[in-house]
Amino acid sequence: MQRFRIPLSILARSLQHLGDFPYRDAREVRFEKPALFVRGTRSKYVPDEVIPLIGQFFPRFELVDIEAGHWVIAEAPEPFRQGKLIRRAHGGAQG
Repeated sequence: MQRFRIPLSILARSLQHLGDFPYRDAREVRFEKPALFVRGTRSKYVPDEVIPLIGQFFPRFELVDIEAGHWVIAEAPEPFRQGKLIRRAHGGAQG
């Protein structure tokens, strides 16, 4: 049996950057196509305060709130399984 070892020193050095967005200036880098952000309502990872900042980098974004925690797909798989979010992101029928 092969064992997998996590390089803890590398992980420790990278921890502060794991949740960091690599861009600072929306005038330099923007994603101009439609972008769908799916947020779990019980998660603290995308607070309301960052929504204006998201809009600066993703001007055509849509935010969908789903009753779930951080692991949205695992906790509320039906909207994904039924394709509702994909249709919504492409401007199709919702429901």
